[in-house]
Amino acid sequence: MKNIFIPKLIRKTAVYTLLTLILFTSCKKNETGIPAPLKKLPGTIYFQWADEGIFSIDMASGSKSTLLPYNVKRNGWDVSRDNKYLLQITDAPDQDYDASQFTITNLSDRSIVSQYKYYPQGGSIVNASLSPNGKLIAVDPTFKEGIVVTDLQGKRIAHIAAVNDEKVEGNPIWMPDNTVLFKHKDMLLKANSDFTNADIIKKLDFADWGMPAVSPDGKKIAFKASNHIWLMNSDGSDMKQITVSSAVETYPQFSPDSKYLLIGTDYHVTGPFGSIWYLKIIPADGRQYQVDDGSESEGVIPVQLEKQLEAADEAMRWR
Repeated sequence: MKNIFIPKLIRKTAVYTLLTLILFTSCKKNETGIPAPLKKLPGTIYFQWADEGIFSIDMASGSKSTLLPYNVKRNGWDVSRDNKYLLQITDAPDQDYDASQFTITNLSDRSIVSQYKYYPQGGSIVNASLSPNGKLIAVDPTFKEGIVVTDLQGKRIAHIAAVNDEKVEGNPIWMPDNTVLFKHKDMLLKANSDFTNADIIKKLDFADWGMPAVSPDGKKIAFKASNHIWLMNSDGSDMKQITVSSAVETYPQFSPDSKYLLIGTDYHVTGPFGSIWYLKIIPADGRQYQVDDGSESEGVIPVQLEKQLEAADEAMRWR
């Protein structure tokens, strides 16, 4: 197991989040009504909502579809950076409670690229993500393990077990150069290409922060802190608060061209294990945007196909 020790020098950063892919169903929900500002944006937005499943909104066509129907046995999912593959992580079949089943599916023809059981240490409920080059998977830390990197068949390549003898707990985020970014205590770190060392990108003096996201061009990092969204250069410089509101923002995700951020607005807890937020888009230009409903700054784009803002309660992606 690798124990990463941090050098004193602060170097430039790159990150990548591990993804895994899976079967999916495509049920069209809405073919019309997408506002003109949304149609000008690139790619496809994916988001999970309650017991209805995981939805996709294709900007070009204006269609909203069901990517994956609701499945109580699904523990995680992701879509590859090139929008070609879907990852689903579910409970393993045959009452194999020590394992999670990973399924990587080709989005174009629904064919299975890879499917296997993964046995984590310290619990079978895991989440993971696919590297930008599509060759590796990064598995989030469990109770006993830090970040684990595997190939597409589940073979372990590396284990980022600890930083300076303290267990790694932050989830991995892939950077465009196929290295990983992760949170550890008050630090945002970037591992090297063979996952044996890490550099400090930034020490962050917030009581509560997290959910870092890296732009596809590798130039910017967004994260949530003190109830709002912040943006900085990938070397940790020029850090700015870029949202303001009377509520809470969460879960920033960059657009495929790195020019915009999908964010969750009006985040609030709905129960012991539940939460909800509403989807809006802001430019990733370093300016500050008011995102309260009815008081939005110019440039804020609500993700609204008909009368209501789209809502999410789990992961979001923009591919």
